[in-house]
Amino acid sequence: MQKPTMQVWTDAWKKADPEVFKNVYAENGFIFPPNKPVVIGNNNILDFMKAGLGKVDVFFEADSLEMSENLAFEYGVFKDVEPESGKLMGEGKYSVTWILENSVWKILCHSWEMPVKL
Repeated sequence: MQKPTMQVWTDAWKKADPEVFKNVYAENGFIFPPNKPVVIGNNNILDFMKAGLGKVDVFFEADSLEMSENLAFEYGVFKDVEPESGKLMGEGKYSVTWILENSVWKILCHSWEMPVKL
């Protein structure tokens, strides 16, 4: 079985297709954006993130991935990169809990810190 990877998130974000991006998250998924209230449900997550889709490249470097049968936990560092110049704009830490739904890994919970601007 394939391991979950934030490359799925990065590809969907860069593609900027709202439906593809929404489906990276479980239907009952939730996010903890920095300094904002929790956002519950993949439709609401899409609404929250829609304005930024594809505007900046985001890359994830996992420090750890722990897996069980249908759950996985990952944490690491993310980097925001300006698409045209490739210039590093900021970086921060993230954590993600994955859930296996119908043989597809989806994000159940996603949290991150405000990126440190570089």
